[in-house]
Amino acid sequence: MAFVQLNGQNNLNLDASASPRFTVTDKVWPANVGEADVCLWNDDKLAAFTVTIDDNNEQDIPFWKSMITKYGFHFTWFVINQADSQYNVQDWSLFNDLANMGSQIDGHDDRNWYNNPTGGETNPTDADYLARLQATKTKINTEVTSGNNNNLTYAYPFGEGNETEARKVFIGIRGTNGILNQANSVNYLDVNSVSNPHIYGNDTDRDKYILPILDKVSKLYGVNYYRGWASTHFHGLDAAQETLADEFLQYLADKPDIWVAGFTEVTQYSQSFATHNLTVDSVSGTEIKFTLTDDMLNTAFYFPLSVKIRIDNSWSTVSAIQNGVAVDTQIITNNGNRYAIVKAVPDLGQVTVTGIVDADPAIINPTIGNQAMIEEATLQIDFSASTTGSDAITFTVSNLPSFGVFTDNGDNSGKIVFSPAIADAGDYQNIAIIADNGRSVSSQSFQLTVSPNSGGEPTTEYTINPTGDGIISDVANLAEGNTNPWLSGNDVDGTKVLKLGQSASTGAPYTTNAILPFQLPVRPAGKLVTSANLKINVAYLRHWVSSDIDLYGLPYSTSNTISPSNFYDGTFSDPESTVTGIQDAYFVRDVSGAEPTGTEILTDREVNSNSNGDTALAAYINAQYDAGAVAGDYIFLRLSIDATSGSTGSHYYGISDESTAEAPVLTLEIENVLGVDSYDLSEMKLSPNPVKDGQLTILSDDIELNNVNVAIYTLTGSLVHKEMIANNSDKRYNLSIHLKPGIYIVKLTNGKKIKTQKLIVQ
Repeated sequence: MAFVQLNGQNNLNLDASASPRFTVTDKVWPANVGEADVCLWNDDKLAAFTVTIDDNNEQDIPFWKSMITKYGFHFTWFVINQADSQYNVQDWSLFNDLANMGSQIDGHDDRNWYNNPTGGETNPTDADYLARLQATKTKINTEVTSGNNNNLTYAYPFGEGNETEARKVFIGIRGTNGILNQANSVNYLDVNSVSNPHIYGNDTDRDKYILPILDKVSKLYGVNYYRGWASTHFHGLDAAQETLADEFLQYLADKPDIWVAGFTEVTQYSQSFATHNLTVDSVSGTEIKFTLTDDMLNTAFYFPLSVKIRIDNSWSTVSAIQNGVAVDTQIITNNGNRYAIVKAVPDLGQVTVTGIVDADPAIINPTIGNQAMIEEATLQIDFSASTTGSDAITFTVSNLPSFGVFTDNGDNSGKIVFSPAIADAGDYQNIAIIADNGRSVSSQSFQLTVSPNSGGEPTTEYTINPTGDGIISDVANLAEGNTNPWLSGNDVDGTKVLKLGQSASTGAPYTTNAILPFQLPVRPAGKLVTSANLKINVAYLRHWVSSDIDLYGLPYSTSNTISPSNFYDGTFSDPESTVTGIQDAYFVRDVSGAEPTGTEILTDREVNSNSNGDTALAAYINAQYDAGAVAGDYIFLRLSIDATSGSTGSHYYGISDESTAEAPVLTLEIENVLGVDSYDLSEMKLSPNPVKDGQLTILSDDIELNNVNVAIYTLTGSLVHKEMIANNSDKRYNLSIHLKPGIYIVKLTNGKKIKTQKLIVQ
């Protein structure tokens, strides 16, 4: 057979590529009806695997035929037919039997090229080499006429060959390099393949070579091959090796995301995929048309690609025709949506996909609207589905939050129980209940709004975590790389840090700082920290310290890393511009009475910020939130010696750290979600109020009533009504409510503003 080597859109094979031909992704699921995508591998498998057998080994064919029958896999034989007679195929009928069973018979040789000729051996000329390959191909295609066999691929003997000439005859050539193939950069002129003794003997070896193509974590020699192509080559097998081969094939069969196929099939599919172009031509209620092309030679690349198309969920059956011939099509479901997998051959003409709408779909009851609840509450949604033909229906759900538990009761009914915890507040969209009657699927989607729990004590205490970054003292220690320098037991000790600009020889005063990182809690949108208090335990204050200790706040940070620039040596009245002075003289020496004779004047005393300090502390924390801080960020409270000009001597003090029972405690009080203080400030009006017949009108002068959430709560914080105002151009909105008599709170929010008002229901 004369060789054909064409370029452009008639390639016999692709050049080796130094860069990826395309981007490897997870499986693609088109979102809208009529959208389509070509699957990376046949039937949308994750990865591909080929089992090949070299050197004829006719004595093993009965075993391999039993494996074909057992597992349904396609194998590839690379046979010798142009060597000395003892090496050539002896009984071609055996290989015709294999071809009838779906396996492939392709070309091999005993030796026709040497990378490094030795012992007087010489390589054939290019012309002789090419002629021998052509003869190999012709002999196989002449002798193997059963099945659909066509010798399109070749295996280099001993992994050596003349690539330039071999690519003129074959679409792909298998080598013997024992690694895997990246899906987007296969070298089709020397495909990597692992000798079977390395891969088939036990699960450890199998996992080593198989898992890297199935997940994104496993690696072979430091490289991950997710969604790639693995190949192995066998030779002759004894009885024990046949048992291991059977176990290996069972291992592959237990991994349904692997496409086990013939070497030619994978070579055809992957090169067509790498050069394909897909166009959806038209979409209607029951018909989708598309055109698929590639850049490969049509007479050699006729293995169909799997095209995944999003179809209408109401389609119960689907069929497809290409060039007047029906093609294989199947329906699959993912995340409540239906897809057709259509097998289309590139360049063979437009494909028409036709669907038939289910005349008896599952109907889900009741109609489930948007739902709302508060944290730490429980909400149960019960549902059922039915058809007029009383079909058995199975349920699934999608986009279910982690605090939702779904149950299919097995009797055409189901339920979802939502139990959000603290910090689960938020909007959870497109939660779908999906009913499948075996022919089509139906679904209902809804949004769940979880509001912060407004009940309970609004004050939360936060203590330094003993394993965290803790209290940091001493700028010198920090500069030396220590982040938690505990000194003198459980106390932060002022370790004679020289005042900036001074030296030890001058007898200048020493100073010290303590910096306390606290992690911020959630502050609901539109709410404030209404009070705050810092409590510490002063372990000691040296009696000769003439200055007091001031409290400052530093700018918030996403981490609790502290640098030398965070420290300070100065007076409260003249701090750095980036910090906030919170309390002057947060704690002071006791100067009453006679001067003590001991080394401490203040020992084991609990100190809290005073009323002025509490107010300033709350204002500082609110300012950090307003500047962009969110829950999980850190604020830093710093205690610094007030280094006045009259200070003399060493400035020592110590406070108990977080490893003790007297650890620092920051106490915050944050407004509830239904902050009553905002009622009088609201510019929202309710009419009538009281309401008697369930018909309520909301009027607002300063918040446009469009894309606004309306929520009604009891005074104890239970959410009793929730809806979204949309497509409304007026500053008034009418809604129907069905509430028991009592007092409620109506809350409006548009993501930027929050308005609340009391409502009386009679």
